[in-house]
Amino acid sequence: MYYTVVTAGTGAYPTASSTVTVNYTGYLLDGTIFDSGKSFQTGISSTSNIIEGWKQGIPHINLGGRIQLFIPSALAYGTTAQTKIPANSCLMFTIDLIGLN
Repeated sequence: MYYTVVTAGTGAYPTASSTVTVNYTGYLLDGTIFDSGKSFQTGISSTSNIIEGWKQGIPHINLGGRIQLFIPSALAYGTTAQTKIPANSCLMFTIDLIGLN
């Protein structure tokens, strides 16, 4: 996985026990948007119901920051197609960390 810190925040960094609130947009490599959300709240622990790329990537940005994640298919949905996401797709996300508990 690769990531780019687009805008550094000034707050704390999430840990595996954190619950985060984010605004996000998900893109396929051709630029097609497949999903987006505002004020989406989730845990980032190993048992959370989010893709592994988010679990590994979100802790690299602190509160108030923006990160861009480049996630290989093995850390996303792998060989299983999802609605609007073909099997074996690498994914890109722009994520703003707006809340942290």
